[in-house]
Amino acid sequence: MTDVPLETRTALMRQFGSFSQAYSVTYQPGLAHFGDERGFIAYKTVGRTAMALADPVASPQHFHGLISDFVSEFRDVVFCQTSRRVVEILAAKQFMINEMGIETSLDLTDFTFRGHAKEHLRRANNRIVKLHYDIRECSIDEVGRATVESISAGWRKTRTMKWRSLSFLLRPIVIGDEPDVRKFYAFDPSGKLVAFVFFDPVYQDGRVVGYTDQFRQRLPDADPKVNYAIAYRAIETFKQEGRQTLFLGLSPLAEIHDQEFQKNWLVKRAFRFCYENALFNYFIYPLKGHFVHKGRYGGTSEPSYFAFNTPPSLPRIVKLLRACNII
Repeated sequence: MTDVPLETRTALMRQFGSFSQAYSVTYQPGLAHFGDERGFIAYKTVGRTAMALADPVASPQHFHGLISDFVSEFRDVVFCQTSRRVVEILAAKQFMINEMGIETSLDLTDFTFRGHAKEHLRRANNRIVKLHYDIRECSIDEVGRATVESISAGWRKTRTMKWRSLSFLLRPIVIGDEPDVRKFYAFDPSGKLVAFVFFDPVYQDGRVVGYTDQFRQRLPDADPKVNYAIAYRAIETFKQEGRQTLFLGLSPLAEIHDQEFQKNWLVKRAFRFCYENALFNYFIYPLKGHFVHKGRYGGTSEPSYFAFNTPPSLPRIVKLLRACNII
């Protein structure tokens, strides 16, 4: 099989891209795409290991064939942030399988902002309204590319990893218009752009059925509640449009139980150590902060998995960090 061209990938995504990472695996720079007209698996080669990202973009009836062909082609394979229906196939191929966190989503068909758990969302929206912020959906020409870039640069200065841009599990941000990506911006009372939230589309049977909350950035001196208020407005908009789902994405290494599949004990201990370690959370990546943030929406969660077929396990964890540009 050869690398699947963009036109074919886009058509497959619009038909079968019903999971949170579908848009990312289709368009993210630096990924290769193994497959054919049935579907494709996005991956990145690190050393001799093929690091597959998320599920195949294909009809589920073709999962087994695509995965079998992929494993036969590369032999040393890791699947990252993939679903239960994929690891059930991998388990039969003697993969070691560990949970790598939870993915949270909102069912927009019955989602409301009522209840104690969502009080912070209501307060954030009320606060931003009271302060006379303006939140609206805009094109890049309306807000100006340089202005958006300045927001992104200011936001990065507040991050734990100021010197690197993450990739793989999180696609690099695109400052510009993208097909079907929804981009909401917040302006302070003086009209200055201070924050934005971008949402990747999720598809089923050729139509957009939901979104993934992909990027949230703001100026360091902007009101800290502004991104919650943007999300509030976006959810209202999506509900009015009849969209079905909002994915909040992966909470890496959170809520790991590893009770169902043949797990690797070193991977489990390494993941738990990173999640619990204050230095890792402060200097590398705020794992606990992501879990707390996404839990505030009161959505439903399900495990996401890390699976590999070639020991030893420690080099596979290191390769995941390299794929993500953490090391």
